[in-house]
Formats: sequence, structure tokens, C-alpha cells
Amino acid sequence: MTARGGVVRPRLLNFLMILARLPKTFLTWAVTLLTLGGIAAALRAVAPDYASVRAGRVDAGYLQSGDCRKCHGSNYATWSATYHRTMTQEAGPESVLGDFDRHNTITYQGVRAEMVRQDGKYWMKVTGADGHTQQLEIVRTVGSRRIQQYLTKTGDTWYRAPIAYDLVQKRWMHLNGSFFFPDGSDYNQHVAEWNVNCVFCHNVKAQPGLDWTNRTWKTEVAELGIACGACHGPAGEHAQRALSPVTRYWWKLDEKDGPPRAVVHPDKLDSDRSAMICGHCHGQRIPQPLDRIRPMMSVGDPYDPGKNLHDFYKPVQRDDKVESFSYATRFWDDGSPRLTAYEYQGMTRSKCFTAGKPGQRITCTSCHEVHGGDPRGQLTEKMKTNAACTQCHEQFAAPAQLAEHTKHKAGSTGSLCFNCHMPSIVYGIMTARRTHHITNPMPDETVRFRKPNACNQCHQDWSVNQTIATAQRLWPKAYAESKSGDQRFDEPEGQRALFSGDAVTRALTAAAMAPATDATAPLLLEAMQDNYPIVRYFAANALAAQHPGLTKPDYLAPTEVRNATLQTWYPFWAADKLRDARAARERLSPLRSETDVEVGE
Repeated sequence: MTARGGVVRPRLLNFLMILARLPKTFLTWAVTLLTLGGIAAALRAVAPDYASVRAGRVDAGYLQSGDCRKCHGSNYATWSATYHRTMTQEAGPESVLGDFDRHNTITYQGVRAEMVRQDGKYWMKVTGADGHTQQLEIVRTVGSRRIQQYLTKTGDTWYRAPIAYDLVQKRWMHLNGSFFFPDGSDYNQHVAEWNVNCVFCHNVKAQPGLDWTNRTWKTEVAELGIACGACHGPAGEHAQRALSPVTRYWWKLDEKDGPPRAVVHPDKLDSDRSAMICGHCHGQRIPQPLDRIRPMMSVGDPYDPGKNLHDFYKPVQRDDKVESFSYATRFWDDGSPRLTAYEYQGMTRSKCFTAGKPGQRITCTSCHEVHGGDPRGQLTEKMKTNAACTQCHEQFAAPAQLAEHTKHKAGSTGSLCFNCHMPSIVYGIMTARRTHHITNPMPDETVRFRKPNACNQCHQDWSVNQTIATAQRLWPKAYAESKSGDQRFDEPEGQRALFSGDAVTRALTAAAMAPATDATAPLLLEAMQDNYPIVRYFAANALAAQHPGLTKPDYLAPTEVRNATLQTWYPFWAADKLRDARAARERLSPLRSETDVEVGE
């Protein structure tokens, strides 16, 4: 130390002497520059090292949303208001929305589940008919809008519990009430491993960490929930560059020729690449090629926003199979999706997409707005109207032209573009949703593809054959090739679809009948005899919407309990109406096909 000091001290003295000999003006500048240099060096020494975040890993450069907030406060705020943020959370007082204190039990198929909170932890106690009790500690939550599902952990594996909380109806439910399986299905039918499936779309940059040799997991994600990285990709280099005020100023001054921002902005990509970012999760997919599944499950998801999704995945279509598993039940017979999480497939098969120029055509953000739209669908108020369509189809913007086009009064439900071109014929967690397969309404598709048509979504008392004939009269050129169906399609479509369709069709038909009317209520009372709980769910809601003062039938209750409730409803309708509805159910039910469908979101 003494020797080193002996070397340094003369140099320092020499330097100070040089400074002392400088003119006063230069001395002031030199001292100022030295001070600023010292401050800059000190700041650099303590500055975060964003560029090397998780270096060497598949999620290298993926930051936490809190890091992005430091510069992008308003975007952070609008994202925070979305249900994306709360898709997956650690269980705690802020995240757990189910009632663990008061109305905290449900008995389904003889199995009683009790949800309790003890010592700051959340538990699900499941007691079977044999009296055996299993206690599941709830460690994570999934979902915060319609239902909230719960994860428990055993060893290195997270499992989805069989009981969820219905956030709309404010009640506990068995997951069989959300999927398309009949009464009597295995109680644990919907218990699923989170590591292998859900982790990919409900978080940022999934890394399952599967050891294929001993089947163990070391699962990680860049961030729980759907956060900034899910759309903007790795931003470590971007944040590192942004530490320089000169770079930040340059970015603001010169958008085009400034230094690279090193981060993905979906609105600045070509339209197809932009859609792929949403399609990564809103478009169920399989690895391409299939054997890519091995590195995906061990190393992690290879896709980053901005890349070509199709280099890694194939969006699932109706004809796809993985070994013996077929995806066909998730689509209508024409290949159009009938479940949510397939919006990408729907949009990309639409003429709005296929007729456009690649890279410059309709994309998700043509209508949706993540930073500013209503969190319930990510739409601005404007995009909930015909403006979404007239931004391209201007010729129908004026009321007179619109009425001529639709044959419905402007401003009526029959003149809302969505109702005809994007009808609610897709199921997604306890709701009927609009299809993203944007098409012209074709009533004969019900005959050809067993697919609900837009016209009969409203005109439920018309038969499909009547609807086809009416369409041919009003738009003779457009429907010249349409052909009527056999005598089955002479039935009023509401009751035909409600009783003789498969479970997805029956559920969507019951949903379309909400709120019930004097004409549909007797049919919906009969639908409460359906052996698929999800059909009864929509029927009960439609009935309750018409008569909120009556005791609502419990769609998950045993048959005798439901029927006791229904007895209190029957006196409100004429006996002949009830008799006709029962006759329709008994006549049409034998025609239906039973198709069980696992719903993946």
C-alpha cells in the first residue's frame, strides 16, 4: 500500500499542478468535465445489467414487467388493468377471488369439497363417498374474469384442482360444469398437469424443464401471467440502451434513423407477423415438426414475438391428429373453430385475410387494442360498433346503404355487422363468443355442416328451410345455390338445435335464448333435463334472466333437487306449452349425437 501510494501520490501532485497552471476559464471547464465524468462512471457502476438478464437461457433478455414500467408507465397501467396480467398468480389475499370463508362448499356426484383458509394458506379438502379426505394446498391461481382455477403442487408438478370458482355466478363449481362431458364422468376427469400444457399460454416464455429420462420437472417461466414479454419479446438489450439519455433523446428525435430499439412493437411489424404474436396463444398449435416436442418440453418454447410462428408450430386444424388423438370435435364440420383459443385459425381462413396482401392485411390489432381497449375483449367503444367493419367496407357506413344491405332497419340488431358476419357460435369458458371466422351468413351451412347459422341465432322460431327460402327471396343472387335440407330442417331451429344437436350446439343454442321468452322458456325448462351440465348452465341462466325472482335451478345439483326447483316454475306457463316442449324433446333427443369435448384455453 505504501509502495503503491508512493507511486500514485507524485502523479496526482503533478496532475494538480498542471491544473493549477491552467487559465481560470479552462480550469472551470476541466473541473466540470471531470465531475460529470466521475458521476457518469459512478452511475454506470451501479446501473442494472439488463443486457445479460438470464443470459444463455431460452428466455435470455426477457425482463419483468416492473422493469418496463420505469420508462413506460402509461403502458404498464393499461396492461395492469387487463385480465392478461392476472392470468396466473401466486395464491394470496390479492389474487384468490373464490369464497374460502362463507359459501365455501360444493357437493358434486357425492364428493364434497370444502375450501378453507388457515394460517394464511388456502386449502381444498375433498371428501369422497368412501369418507376418504384429500387436502390440497392451493398455491397458484389461473384466471380472474369468468372462472378462477386453482393449482396445487405435488413434488415438482403443479396440478389443476377439480373445483373452480365461478366469478360471474359467484359460486363454486366442478369443472365438469365448464367442459363438455356428461353427468357421471370421472370426478378427476379435468385434473391436469400445469407443467405440460397450461404453462405455455398463461405465462411468458415457458420452460417446462422436463427430464425425459426420469420424468421430472424443473419448470420455470420468464414471468407469471401474460406480461410485456409475451408481446414485445426479450427487451434486455433495449433497456440497456435506454439507460443512455443520449440514446433516449435520439429515439425521440429520429424515429426512423435512430439507433436500433432492439425490441418488438406489434404495430410496427407486418400484419402477418403481428397476428402471429396473438396467434401464439389464441391459436392452439402443435410443434412443427412433431418431434420438436422433445426440446420444447426440456428446454422451452422456441418462439419469440416477431419471429415466424410457423417456423416452430402448426396451428391445429380439424383434420389434425397426434397419434390417435383427433382435434375434429373442436371444429364445425366445415373446419371453422367452435371453441375459443382458435381465433387465429378463424381469422386466417376469413376472406378479409385471404384476399388481402400478405403483410398488409387484416390483423388482430385492426380491431383490438391492448393498451386502451375495454379489458373485456380488448376493444375500444368505437370498435364495438360497425366502425370495426366500415373502416374497410365504407360503402355500408351510411344508414340507407346499411339497411339496403342487411334488409334490417339501421341501428337494429339485424344491422350490426358482428351479428351476421361474426355470430356467437363459439364456446369459451361459460360463454358463447363471436367466431373470428368472418363470413357471409349462410343458412344452408346448418344443413351441410351441422353448424349454427347467423340468421337462426335470432330467428329461432323459423326453420332452417324457411330461413333459406327467405334469404333466397331477399338476396336472390347471393343464395341462388343454397339448397334446403330434409324434413328435420322443417322444425323450428331453436328447438331442433336445442334437443338434437351435440352438446356444443345445444349449449350455444341455450345461450342464444337468453333471456328466455314466453316462447322459449318451456323449451329451456326441458333443457334442464339434459345430461350435460354445461347445457343446463346456459338454460338456467336464460330462465333466471327472464324471471330473476324465481329460485334459479342449480345446474350441478342432483336430478331430484333440480326437478324439485323446476316444479316451482311450471305453474307460470300454460300446460299445453309445457306439453309441446316435452314432446319436442322426446321426439328430437334420439336424433342427437353425443360428443365429449375437452376445452383448452
